Amino acid sequence: MKPFQSKMTLGTSVLFLALSGLITVPILPAPATASGTTSTSTSLGSTTTSSTTTTAPAGTTTTTTTIGTTTTTLPIISRPTNLVWPKMGSAAFAIPQLKVAASSPRQLEQPIASLTKLMTTWIVLQAFPLKNSERGFCETVTAADVAIYKQDVAEQQSVAKIILGQNICERMLLRGIFVHSAGDYAQLLANFTGLHSSKFVKLMNRDAVALGMHHTRYVDETGIGIGDVSTAQDQTILAVDLMTHEPIVRSIASLTKVWLPQVGVVGTYTPDLGQGGVVGVKSGWTIPAGGCDVMALNIDLNGTVVSTYLVVLGEHSNNSLALSGQVALALYRSLRPSIARVVTPSGVKVEWVGSLSDLATTPSPPT
Repeated sequence: MKPFQSKMTLGTSVLFLALSGLITVPILPAPATASGTTSTSTSLGSTTTSSTTTTAPAGTTTTTTTIGTTTTTLPIISRPTNLVWPKMGSAAFAIPQLKVAASSPRQLEQPIASLTKLMTTWIVLQAFPLKNSERGFCETVTAADVAIYKQDVAEQQSVAKIILGQNICERMLLRGIFVHSAGDYAQLLANFTGLHSSKFVKLMNRDAVALGMHHTRYVDETGIGIGDVSTAQDQTILAVDLMTHEPIVRSIASLTKVWLPQVGVVGTYTPDLGQGGVVGVKSGWTIPAGGCDVMALNIDLNGTVVSTYLVVLGEHSNNSLALSGQVALALYRSLRPSIARVVTPSGVKVEWVGSLSDLATTPSPPT
């Protein structure tokens, strides 16, 4: 078996910097002048060249022509973004392309239900990478697997029926995990590693720390245990990594329906999937956890697709899953006006144009 390794690239390193409050503000290069000498100072929303200062008011981009030279300023907007955080539970969001992330003030370590299966998936895909065109590794369902399935049914977990002697492959298991949140499928997927459950869970906790998820702990592969806890902020790290580096996850997480053997066609539990740009990724619910939702939402700005990842934990109501989706969408709508196309010296780009003060701090959970 190949060793388990973390893939700490764009999806984690950039996000981790943002989550730590290290938001980078671009400093514009000094424009050329006719005399060949330039004195440039940069402040909030203004660039001074020679004796001419171009200042952009909030929400605008100003272009001024001086001595045959065009200077374009990219303002830093100081107005508040007015992010709508949930009244109960907690939330976080990340926009890796824009190097932006933020979390609600109260980041409690709390049960995450089936969001646990995201880390189960992450661990297995490190050892057994899978392309969209592949079925992946396959296994035959044993009597022990059937016993686990029956136990899952008794515990009222979400499951997909399996039978003794059934052959099932990695790709199908992932489809059942993301679309139908099948707990027995998550356990079968973990079996590919050949590790006992306790050793597999140890890997989950080790790699969570390696990814920068310092407030996350796992006790099983499915999330049925109350000891599977995390924060919304931590879960954005994992969601971004999976959706950025695993095309198989991106393709499966966007499915609203899927066919499973012994079951037939089943629909997704993930709120709002397939509507209004929502393309994934996973939801979860237990009585202790309430409604939990990891939502990926794409917006197309003149050919530039920007992906936003939102996590909501701990929503409790008569329909907790639906409420978690509503809260995620409300958060997205509140931040959406701060994503815009702006003119920069290198061309038109999509940037965060809201207040950086809302993003500078991402508080740690209480100890």
